[in-house]
Amino acid sequence: MNELAAGGGGVSPAGDSRANAELSHRLRRALADKGMRQSGLASRAGVSTGAVSNALNPDKGVPSLFTLEQLARVLGIDGDALRELHRLRSEATTDLPAQLRAYLTAAQRAAWEHPYPGVLPGIAPPLAAIYLHQRVRHQAREGGARLVATDRWNEASTDVPPTPEPAAALSRVLLGDPAAPGIPARSHRALADERLSADELLAPQGTCLVTAGPGGGKSSLLRTLLEAGVGDFLQGLTLRAAPVLIPAAALPGRPLAGALAAAVNADLSSHGLLEEIRPEFFLAPPSPGVPWLILVDGLDEITSASTRHEVLRAVAAVINGKDAGQYRFIIASRPLPDSEIVSTLGARTGRFELQPFSFADLQQVARNWFRHFDLPDPDGVAERFMRALTAASLADLARIPLMASILCQLHAVAPDRPLPASRGQIYSDFISLLYKRQHAVGASGVREQARVTLQRYGDDALARTEGVLDRLPDVIARLAAGRYAGDTRPTMAAVMAQAETSRPPGVPHDEWHAVLKSALQRSGLMTVHAGELVFLHQTLLEYLAARHACRSPASRARTLEKAFTHVRWQWPWSADVLGSVKRLAPRRLLIPPHGDDSSYIGFLIDVAQEQDPGATGPYLQRLAADGNIEGCRFLAEQAQLGTTIPGSAARAAAESCALLASRPALRGYWRLEAAKILTRIDHHSAIDLCIGLAGDQSVRGDWRLQAAAMAADIDIGRGAPVFSALAADPTVHAGARVYAALSVIRHDREHAADLLVSLASNRELNRESRVSAAQRLVDLDPSRAEDVCTALLENTALPPYLRIALLDLLTQLGEQPPEEPYEAPLQDPDPGAWPLKQANEPQLDDH
Repeated sequence: MNELAAGGGGVSPAGDSRANAELSHRLRRALADKGMRQSGLASRAGVSTGAVSNALNPDKGVPSLFTLEQLARVLGIDGDALRELHRLRSEATTDLPAQLRAYLTAAQRAAWEHPYPGVLPGIAPPLAAIYLHQRVRHQAREGGARLVATDRWNEASTDVPPTPEPAAALSRVLLGDPAAPGIPARSHRALADERLSADELLAPQGTCLVTAGPGGGKSSLLRTLLEAGVGDFLQGLTLRAAPVLIPAAALPGRPLAGALAAAVNADLSSHGLLEEIRPEFFLAPPSPGVPWLILVDGLDEITSASTRHEVLRAVAAVINGKDAGQYRFIIASRPLPDSEIVSTLGARTGRFELQPFSFADLQQVARNWFRHFDLPDPDGVAERFMRALTAASLADLARIPLMASILCQLHAVAPDRPLPASRGQIYSDFISLLYKRQHAVGASGVREQARVTLQRYGDDALARTEGVLDRLPDVIARLAAGRYAGDTRPTMAAVMAQAETSRPPGVPHDEWHAVLKSALQRSGLMTVHAGELVFLHQTLLEYLAARHACRSPASRARTLEKAFTHVRWQWPWSADVLGSVKRLAPRRLLIPPHGDDSSYIGFLIDVAQEQDPGATGPYLQRLAADGNIEGCRFLAEQAQLGTTIPGSAARAAAESCALLASRPALRGYWRLEAAKILTRIDHHSAIDLCIGLAGDQSVRGDWRLQAAAMAADIDIGRGAPVFSALAADPTVHAGARVYAALSVIRHDREHAADLLVSLASNRELNRESRVSAAQRLVDLDPSRAEDVCTALLENTALPPYLRIALLDLLTQLGEQPPEEPYEAPLQDPDPGAWPLKQANEPQLDDH
């Protein structure tokens, strides 16, 4: 095989350094002429300050094409001057095979586009101008290393308070007093998460799965990885992998190289790819020792479980085959059942979960959007936007990246208008704006374009066309419903098969096809991806499918009846937990819709209630009544998703959860679960139940800590004394007591230090936990930590590895540790298993 044609041949560092120096000189001169600072240039260009610094310093490599174009735009460089900059950059970049350079350049242009739709005419923000890295949580994998209890508590602890954010908006109907703005909505355990950057996912070896809920930022992340990877190649930097972005739906039924070539040709032809790439291109590595990084987007959008299994099985065959070193995969999806992943990719697949924006992140994203819209005083607009979110109980929902994108655009269009009250209303307002854009007057409007195309076929053809365009929202909604139900026909075939889109007499098929395709693409709801018209986002498809299901009162009633009348027979609880006579026979239990449908079901609830406020209340109220914890959990999850829950259903769920959580005869796990659900529905009732659970010695120690954490998340002032009591409770696991003491830090550092001193001095605790308490005391109170460490060293029975840890602490404190004879332990302890649980330590109960 010809190595260059296949994409191989390596990367030569032989770029022209003189050209790069001249390029940097011209940029620095333009910056000086503008009188701008580097930080200001970076902010207005939507790039990092590091990218600006690199572009202005010829010793740090060549700026990417995107960076150069953004800097030139802000610096006012255009025309011949801009063409000269591009010429210099081309000479300065390293040598690459022609076809590989063509692919990388086109892929970089594609990666600049924001994957979410834009409302304002003529404004399509580049992704880098808006994107903000999200937190990521590395999910534990089956068969992986397990931390013992003390490690788990210690690992999660921190004395850094979380970024203040409003409490989560868990129901649009507030049953109790809402938490005041500024109360953290998440436990500080979340601070164990780390910042996710492109480098962090490009660096690891092996396949990994990235999950997030609807609109959680998966597509934006993959585009960022694409831009970072191709940028490394084009700038001649250290190479890790050459990324290729492909929709999961393009993989089934064809070999990997063929699927990649087809998707790249279809997707990048509109981004400057002039020559067709053949499958052979992906059969050789892009550079010796450098793999292809296959970025698979939208695995969850394949509705068939068997087809998803086929995709994952094909990926597994590649990564476990003879060419395993040539390909890496990063797969993005909504959460999938563990069984689907383990049965194909295996239990050792790396898994990452994208987290929503923090409150501070959200404000920065809003600034980025409003700055890009050139609104006056974007910082002030962002502050007013944040206040409007809090007033509308939307702050938690807006932490989802897609919701942030849509809400920022809605606010930019009408800053004085109140924000929508539910997720369904947000989508309704957003789509209304899209349709207004579609039907804009003037030569660019879709109607005028259709008139110019078809006017030669007569007034009847034009009148029929106007009627079709009027019915286009219904046509798109019916298409969405078909897609949601599993219709896999090509989009235009499915659309043209509808009676509403029948071709006017006398109009040729190809011209009518072109008019319809243009109208669909200009609707703002659809785009061309890999050669096929697709919905811009899965949630748009789900909303429109729900709207189609509620197109008439009769269809709405049928759909709701089908969704909310699933039942199963269940034996009663083993004890009288509901305050009624024991049931001696199984009961008929309503079960909520399947978890995979939660986003669609949420839209169905919102659309039905918008049409008829009483449409869903009876169904949802029955679902939450009589201690049905599954139904209560479903309603809480829907509220967290942004669905409006009717007041009657929310009250029924709160009553059921309060009843279950307060019953001592019920197993501790279920009581904790009921309290957890209640925190999402009624903060006022939940905090009292959480405090009661935390003090109940019949409940397992780690569950008591979870209950205390939930109470502290609602009100740290009331939660801190609960942690203090747990730290002093001898029935609680020793490591958990240390964690409880640490949890007091953000409320009262001095009292937390007292608790740690007490734990470190407590001879009834195991030695590892006492040393752990001493370690945590070092930063809080160094002088007392020194006394504690010295006292612990007086215990001659202390094993060598603990003595070494204490000596290290004394050295850290600036003390000269006592000289001790070194005795090698009989067996080196496993560092991953320290601290170990001792035989004399109180065991966790099974309640």
